[in-house]
Amino acid sequence: MIINETKAHPIEALSIDTISNEAFSIKSQKRKPKPYRLRYSNATFMRCKTTFIFVTLCIVFGIRTVSLTWAQIESAAIVDRYDEVFKRENSEKRLTAWFLKLSLSEESNIDEKSGDSTIIISPDDRVMLIDGGALSCGALVCSYLHALEVDRIDAILLSHPHIDHVGGLISVLQEFPVEMIYMSKLEYSTTTFDSFLSIAADNKVPIIYLQEGSEFDLGSKIHAKVYNPEANIVYYFGYPANSTQFVNDRSLVVKLAFGKSSILFMGDVYTSRELDLIEKYGSELKADVLKVGHHGSDTSSSKSFIRLVCPKTAVIMHDRLASLQVYNNLKKIGSEVYLNCIDGNIRLSIDEEKNLTIITQFDRIVDF
Repeated sequence: MIINETKAHPIEALSIDTISNEAFSIKSQKRKPKPYRLRYSNATFMRCKTTFIFVTLCIVFGIRTVSLTWAQIESAAIVDRYDEVFKRENSEKRLTAWFLKLSLSEESNIDEKSGDSTIIISPDDRVMLIDGGALSCGALVCSYLHALEVDRIDAILLSHPHIDHVGGLISVLQEFPVEMIYMSKLEYSTTTFDSFLSIAADNKVPIIYLQEGSEFDLGSKIHAKVYNPEANIVYYFGYPANSTQFVNDRSLVVKLAFGKSSILFMGDVYTSRELDLIEKYGSELKADVLKVGHHGSDTSSSKSFIRLVCPKTAVIMHDRLASLQVYNNLKKIGSEVYLNCIDGNIRLSIDEEKNLTIITQFDRIVDF
């Protein structure tokens, strides 16, 4: 810390007390000395800022900590395994998924969400992109695809047409050749969704509509089964006004199976729809990896659903931790929980015998 001391110099100042025809009465007064000013170096300022953030997290989220040195905190802050995460290794024995860290542009509305986007590459090198994040995240999603040296996309799977899932796909369609699009028949007219459909039509990309009971393959080794939405969607009077939950509950819920291993993608379905799926499918929903529903918020991921799926690994994709309760509920059943907002980009690969390998872009030195 550098302290610059500024000495105060007494200065005689003239103040006019009275004015008369005969004379001036002059009174001298001294200027008050300036207070000391503390000036910090950039390094000191960053240490103070890091401490403040760290202590605030401890207070707000109840982080359990052990003794941490400054070296641990500072080294964790600079470790970035971006190149390692996006190193594409051709493997005939592993399914690989990249859970992408998205961020909004500075011009975005404060209430917007970046959404989520996941790249899947099968053992036989087939590429599927599940959702594309918000409109302003499109360029970022494309940059991740380029980092993996992707030059064509075999399939896009759109879970539902909300802007934080479909928006970024517009840039993807404009930049990459796409073989096909999987989506539901849910009717939902917005400027963003209509633009997505228009570009797909202009590029002559075929659309395959999925519903509960649909199945498809990604290459020769990955099999996908769809559990949601229902085949015949019944719309309420006044739709699409106040339709957030209605649309979220019609998300595609898809399970990817590779040998004995599986990944369950929940879209944004709410707890009420989860209960319907539990009653209908029961233990069939069990999976090794869970892409947590609705960005990890407490509208989804009920305790009964989490216990049934019982994932070894769970991934929460959001700008922030939406619900500490959901996070803790997953931890209580023994799941390893990863968050894009803290861990950055996440690469997960799994073989046919449930053996998992996970690489995160950043280290996590504390837990919630």
